[in-house]
Amino acid sequence: MDTTGELTQKKFSARQLVSKVFETDQYLIRQILDEDDKRAAEILIDRYYKTVYREIYIKTSDEELSLDLTQETFISILRALSQFDASKASFKTWIIRIAQNKVIDYRRSRYNHESIMTEVLEDYDEPSSDCIEDNAINSMTKEKVMQILKKQDEVSERIFMMRAYEEHSFTQIAQMMGMNQGAVKARYYKTVKLIRKELEGYE
Repeated sequence: MDTTGELTQKKFSARQLVSKVFETDQYLIRQILDEDDKRAAEILIDRYYKTVYREIYIKTSDEELSLDLTQETFISILRALSQFDASKASFKTWIIRIAQNKVIDYRRSRYNHESIMTEVLEDYDEPSSDCIEDNAINSMTKEKVMQILKKQDEVSERIFMMRAYEEHSFTQIAQMMGMNQGAVKARYYKTVKLIRKELEGYE
């Protein structure tokens, strides 16, 4: 006959087994997909948060950026959860790949933005000053660009913002604005030329 201690141990073991079954990645994924179970999503995120953050931080060495990209990664994970195929990779491998792609997308986006702004400012030499730090000068330049844009018509300002800051292609801008691509380019480069001209006299 089982003693009280043995019965308690068996009940405890049974609870552990049930807990393991109901908190496996596969079970949580099914709960999220089939039942929109927010608690299951929280458990899954908590389980892999440090793993994703660490992967991103190793590649960026930026705490604040890593936090932002980690949040974006989990949003992407939950949106793409139905595409996960356990026969091709483990869930951990799958989410790490998403995290890595998120970093790649960020770097590509930043490169595109910097390339466009270089295009705008390539003929402009920022004023030098021994008492003003570079980041302050950059801030002043951006502020001046925004002031110049405010003088433009609404369409030209919007086109410039969509291209330089929102990083849309000319094709995308033309579609969104309902304009001919040639007209979009003409307005954009006219604005670029004006910005360069006004910045030349900005000290």
